[in-house]
Amino acid sequence: MVDMKSLTAIIISISLLFFSAKAQGNELTETKGMILDIPRPIMLGENEMYSAGGLLWGGIQYLRFSLRKSEKLLHRSAVYHALNNAENGVITSWYSKKRMSAGQVRVIVSWPKSDGVCRVYQSYIKVNGTERHMTNRACKRLDNDWTFLK
Repeated sequence: MVDMKSLTAIIISISLLFFSAKAQGNELTETKGMILDIPRPIMLGENEMYSAGGLLWGGIQYLRFSLRKSEKLLHRSAVYHALNNAENGVITSWYSKKRMSAGQVRVIVSWPKSDGVCRVYQSYIKVNGTERHMTNRACKRLDNDWTFLK
């Protein structure tokens, strides 16, 4: 049986392999036509950028899709990987061939705070031909986990 840390490491490794193959121009035939470039982000307005209250990870992150548990784990891992590791503009992708579902996450902008960092990121999910995307903000204090803001 695989523990959560191993599963997370496997998912991140697969995502990184997929991204490096895509970046090198080696299109994976399995995902051909499934994952496209993320649509242009809808930027948060100034009111949303600075006044929204913080939330923990919630169902809104799945863009109103009824994702399966494995798909939710893939998407959540991609978001956390992008927030913790990716440079601005770099796309983190995930793909599940069980139901032809896929997603991408891209950090758009980052800025330091006195007690941590904030990042605006875009999420994109495509399931059975239906696609949605949204722009969110997440902030992290040095001693805490990410807080998600809309």
